[in-house]
Amino acid sequence: MASTPEEDSDDDIDGLSEEAGSGPERPESEQECAVSLGVVEIGDQELAEVFAHGELDGEAGVQSERQVLIAHVSADQIIMTPVVAASYRDDFLGPKYRQIRRIRIPGEWEVPKDVYGFDELLEQLPIGFSRHARRGLGLRFEHRLIIEAIEEATDATELLLVEGDAAFISGDTFTLGLRRFERARKALDQIGRRSQRRALEDRRMLAHNEVVHPADAERFPQQERQPQPGEIYKLVQLSLREPTRSQNDRSAATDLVRRDVPQIARENPRALLELRSEIERVTLAQLIERFDENLRRDPDERIWQRFFEEHPFVLAMAFPYPVLLVRGQAHVGGVTMDGRGESIADFLFRQRLTGGVALVEIKTTRTRLRQTNPFRGNVYAAHTELCAAISQVLDQRSELTMNFHARARSPGMEDAHVGHVQCLVIVGRDPDSADKRRSLDLFRHATKDVAVVTFDELLEKLRGIHQLMSPLGAEARGAIRPESADGKAGAVPPAPDAPLAPTAPTE
Repeated sequence: MASTPEEDSDDDIDGLSEEAGSGPERPESEQECAVSLGVVEIGDQELAEVFAHGELDGEAGVQSERQVLIAHVSADQIIMTPVVAASYRDDFLGPKYRQIRRIRIPGEWEVPKDVYGFDELLEQLPIGFSRHARRGLGLRFEHRLIIEAIEEATDATELLLVEGDAAFISGDTFTLGLRRFERARKALDQIGRRSQRRALEDRRMLAHNEVVHPADAERFPQQERQPQPGEIYKLVQLSLREPTRSQNDRSAATDLVRRDVPQIARENPRALLELRSEIERVTLAQLIERFDENLRRDPDERIWQRFFEEHPFVLAMAFPYPVLLVRGQAHVGGVTMDGRGESIADFLFRQRLTGGVALVEIKTTRTRLRQTNPFRGNVYAAHTELCAAISQVLDQRSELTMNFHARARSPGMEDAHVGHVQCLVIVGRDPDSADKRRSLDLFRHATKDVAVVTFDELLEKLRGIHQLMSPLGAEARGAIRPESADGKAGAVPPAPDAPLAPTAPTE
């Protein structure tokens, strides 16, 4: 069916003819109304008008005859304005739907000459449409939910049916593809049949339990409805379309999988591994979302300290070797005679294989990395806040080295040594210009004893791992940078070789 531009000619159509054919066809039941059809000419084209007739109660109980245009047919489209056909209803001959007033179907149509010809034309419409004009036109009752869904979600007043799978709204018109309409109609029918079968089974079971079972409980045990093979699968498939599952639903699904783990492992071990991977992937996605939210909120150092204590593997990714968190807020020395001046490192790590220790100092995203103005040419000097953070972690390293003999007996420090203490500072955001990024790289490559890593770079590490865990991760190993926390996208600034060598998190 080819769609043609809609012409706003309703007023003209309503006044084209005073007559509606040779007289209305009488209704066969109180569910139907009288209808008539008249043919008029507009220019060199014929137009069929279909009217609904009925008597309405007026003032003082006086009945008046009413005639309502419910459809007109031209060679290139059918336009229906469905009405309530049941004469006993208060809204008799009023709009059938709350909001949708017109249904328009473009195509190549033969203009009918009478009501019988119009009903034959209705037979050509998709299944789901009323086949008789005296029923008021529109969709059959069991398929009204298609209209109601559109009314619930949009302000559309017209439904336009076209070829294909379209589904979009433009102005007051909701355009729906016929293939999509047919799929929805079939699905509604299937649900209806399934519900009828289930209701019949439930009624039979209730009759047995209430009548036969009490007569002899041993001979006639109580019946319970058992799920059919594949029923849980269908239920899950349906539930995927509606994510509002209760906590009890999720708990039941979790318990079911947990009980069936041995059988799943035998029948489909790959699915079990995929489930584990999916759980890990979703968990990582939630962690990324929380990290990203922290970047937007710009919290103080205390919030970041707690975040990394809960997720130490995020910090572990900044090292080129596998590490183990010994403790957060580690006292590394520096106490004076009066008990003051204790030096406390935010995090103390130990290398898993060699025993070397590492100190991590956490600052905030507000900590400035470069001076505002260039020092010379396009070179920006390091900001005093960054230099202070580096000096702080170097002082902690000095205290730990001098007091290591006392600290080596602490839990987690077995086989640890301070032959070389790696220092790491998590600080600030990525610079906002190429010159500042270059200046930052020049500076941190020169600070060989302290690695400087921004919060943005840690977030990109997480996103990179999440991408590799995705179904297409093996094919997407290119340097694809997701959108950053501030909504901007671009290349990841180069990081120091040592602290940011690719490594999977181990903790």
